[in-house]
Parts: sequence; structure tokens; C-alpha cells
Amino acid sequence: MKYLTIALSLAAAVIAQSPTAMAQDASAKAREMFIKADTNQDGALSLEEWKAAGRRDRGFAMIDADKDGKITPDELRAAAAKRGK
Repeated sequence: MKYLTIALSLAAAVIAQSPTAMAQDASAKAREMFIKADTNQDGALSLEEWKAAGRRDRGFAMIDADKDGKITPDELRAAAAKRGK
């Protein structure tokens, strides 16, 4: 009986970890990465900051939607949402 109670408790904990909670965690990690990579603290990532954070040039070009040479948080969120579909 104790085993069943423990198993059901663990199953409930796994189910409670909803996709929304996981998405919020991923969003928090992305925000943290962005803040850390934005070394000049202008609210956007230049290609140099992007590469210094260990990212590839190709990814920068794909995310920079308006092709202004910088990635804003909105562009990064939009790219992540597009990739998640």
C-alpha cells in the first residue's frame, strides 16, 4: 500500500509539471542568457555579442527579423515561438 501511495504521488508530481510551467522556465533561462550576452546593456544583441556568447552567425541572421544588425528580446521570443511550433 505504501508503494502505491508513493507511486501515485510521484505520478501526480510529474503530471503537475505542466507545459506552461516548462515554457516559463525556458523563458526565464532565455531572458537570463540575453541579459548576460548583452554586454553593453543596450537592450539588444549585436553580432559581436551574439558570437561572444558562443552562438553561430547563421542563427543571428535568422533571428534578426528586421535585418538591422541587432537582435531584440521580441525578435528572440518570436524566433523561439516559431521554432516551438
